[in-house]
Amino acid sequence: MFGCYNCGMQRIPHAAELADRRDAPRANVERRYTTSIDPCDGRKPIACIVLDHSVTGMRVELPDGQHLPDRVQVMIGKLSHNARVAWRDGKFAGINFVDEHHSIF
Repeated sequence: MFGCYNCGMQRIPHAAELADRRDAPRANVERRYTTSIDPCDGRKPIACIVLDHSVTGMRVELPDGQHLPDRVQVMIGKLSHNARVAWRDGKFAGINFVDEHHSIF
């Protein structure tokens, strides 16, 4: 009847609503593509497996033993895009494009 609210009278979201907070829908590409991510720290670009992508970012799988700094360049073909690492979980990372381009995919 009354729902679930906090002290500020803001509705408390259900856990299922918090599971996916992305700004744009993702396309699952099932490991069919790779991309290069330049860590911009003197190392060579790192070849990563693309797990899913959207106009705002991507989820990648890194090679074993590789890590990414907070700011990177994602290289898609001959284009490079400023990006930041939004999250890390072992060899997986979420990448947000800083300069979103709605035409990159």
